[in-house]
Amino acid sequence: MAVKELLPYERFHSYQQNLYGTLSKRWVFVTLTILPALALFSFVNLLPMLWALSASFFEIGAFSPEWTWVGVDNYATVLADGEFWSSLSRSTVFAVGSVALQVTLGIALALLLNRDFRFKRVARAVALVPYIVPSAILGFVALWMGNARYGVINQLLSQLGVIGQYVAWYGSVDLAMLAVIVTSSWKFTIFVTIVVLARLQSIPPSLYEAATMAGASRYRRFVDITLPNLRGVLFIVVLLRGIWMFNKYDIIYVLTNGGPMSSTKIASIYAYRTAFTDFNLGRAAAVSTLLFLILLGAALVYFHYLEPSQEVRVE
Repeated sequence: MAVKELLPYERFHSYQQNLYGTLSKRWVFVTLTILPALALFSFVNLLPMLWALSASFFEIGAFSPEWTWVGVDNYATVLADGEFWSSLSRSTVFAVGSVALQVTLGIALALLLNRDFRFKRVARAVALVPYIVPSAILGFVALWMGNARYGVINQLLSQLGVIGQYVAWYGSVDLAMLAVIVTSSWKFTIFVTIVVLARLQSIPPSLYEAATMAGASRYRRFVDITLPNLRGVLFIVVLLRGIWMFNKYDIIYVLTNGGPMSSTKIASIYAYRTAFTDFNLGRAAAVSTLLFLILLGAALVYFHYLEPSQEVRVE
């Protein structure tokens, strides 16, 4: 008996059905969904991390293609260097100070922008400006504003009687760290504001109405309703901002280049100078690996003790 030959449109329909049946399988769908993202993550993050880890066990000159195996000597040299530990402490001070200021100001600004007032949308757009301006440009603007001879900050504070003479905010050993913390917070506070504002807008207004009818003051409504609902968001915000500020490089490099007298030389600048001033890429890779391990350990401790899964819910 002869087999009936399918017409072209019938063959196309058959192929289409087979393809649909294959793509409908769960493992095929999961593979096609995850594989591109996994490949991109590996190319952008995983491969450089593995390269840095392997490079940390070699002596690599910046102008030589030769890699010389030195084992853990790079790690021993870095850990024995007092400047590494000093830069690590400065990174901690910068990260803690920046995150504390950004979270405080970010919550306050989010509460303000969450209120109903005229030109609210304009105010929200203006608040975004520092965050979208590149760090290098904002750093140069801050340098002009804080200039010790003609900066607008010194002029304003002098007219208000806060200071008796102009101050070199970024040129003083005692004030440079505080100045870069304030400047970085000026730029990155809006990140906290955006995240907190989004969470504030999802809190049911009925909760505040019920609390108001029960005679709760504005302070009690904030403590009993707003803060518990913000706990999960703040957990993520503090973690992300802490990691990012600990590794921050660009804005500090523009403002002070680690000075004066290494007062703002944080770990990222220490790693940069190890690589591109001392021309020791292997040792710089060891520094980067140590910083990664420190942040990983801090994140694990952070998750263990704060228990984000135990977020308080207010119904």
